[in-house]
Order: sequence, then C-alpha cells, then structure tokens
Amino acid sequence: MRAIGASMGLLLLLAGAGCPSRELPPQPPAEEAKPPPPPACTVFKDAKGHAGASCCVRPAAGVLTPADIAAACGAGAVAFAGEIKDGAACKMHFTVAGEETAQSYVMVSRPVIPAGAPAPMGPDPLLPMNWKKVPLRDALGFQVKSMTSPNQTLLDRQTILWAGRGRRVLGLHVSKKVCTEAQALALLQKAIDAPDPSP
Repeated sequence: MRAIGASMGLLLLLAGAGCPSRELPPQPPAEEAKPPPPPACTVFKDAKGHAGASCCVRPAAGVLTPADIAAACGAGAVAFAGEIKDGAACKMHFTVAGEETAQSYVMVSRPVIPAGAPAPMGPDPLLPMNWKKVPLRDALGFQVKSMTSPNQTLLDRQTILWAGRGRRVLGLHVSKKVCTEAQALALLQKAIDAPDPSP
C-alpha cells in the first residue's frame, strides 16, 4: 500500500513538473499613439470652389515649387495659399494684395508625349489661341498673343506660355498679379530646365 502511495505521489510530482505555468506572460508595453503623418501638401480651400479638392499629382506636381515662384516673382509680394489638382494640371494659389486668391495662381501642365509620337514643335494648333515665339535657352518657347475664342479678357489677367524641349512639354498660366510677363518667362525657363520630379 505504501508502494502504491509513493508511486502515486511520484507520478503527481512528475506530472506537475511537466506542465507549463498557468500564469500568463507579461503584456508587451503599450505603444504610444503615433501622430498622423503630415499632409502631402497644403490644399487650397476656396469657399466658392468644389468639394473634394486634392493635392497635385505627377507629372505636373513638383515641376515648380512655391519657393521657385516666390523667388522668380518677388518673395515679398506673394504668399503661398495652397495647391489644387485641376485635371492633370497643378494650380498653386497665392495671396496677393488687392486680388482674389482664387484668381491669383500659377498653373503648370505637363502632358506626357506617348511613346512613338513625334516630339512637338509647338503648341497644339487646335487650341483657340494665336501664339508668338519667345526666347528660351535650349528650348522652344511660345506665348499667347491673342485668343480666337470669346475668352480674350483672359489675357488681361494671365500670361499663357508653352515650352518644349525634345519630349518634355510644359504649359504655364501665370496670373499677372503674381508675376509680370518677364518674370513669367523666367519661370518658364526654370520649369523647362528643371529635372522631372522623381516618382
């Protein structure tokens, strides 16, 4: 009887030694809540504009920066108010004394020329505009001199430019309240010289 009791005691002892502890492992330290990432851009908010405005996208985004525009057009005269995607183009709005911010902008378009298509030698002839050549270093440059549509008054407010170098093509609409025509032309040169932004 004693042998049976000793055997049972030994079995219980061995069984207890083989079982893992029923205590739970310590909880990992709670991670502190991370702040949300900063926005990709400052989106221009226009009270009269449409909802769902968003940041500019490639290939027009990053061709010119607000700092480029401020440097070319007078850093003290303009203040960046945000950007907005306008189709494939990128509109950068500026606050200018005496001008509605929604109308004071620089709009950059950067169409992609399809593979196999010839490099453009000038603006699209189907556009309702008459163009004149403007001097650019190592690139073709054009400026709208008149409109063939009823939008002639647009030229009172904007300088409209086009540049091409090989397969790189750019369009600029520059508010005359943000830049003079000479400053807009310098901005066009800067844009055509800038490398394509990395994706």
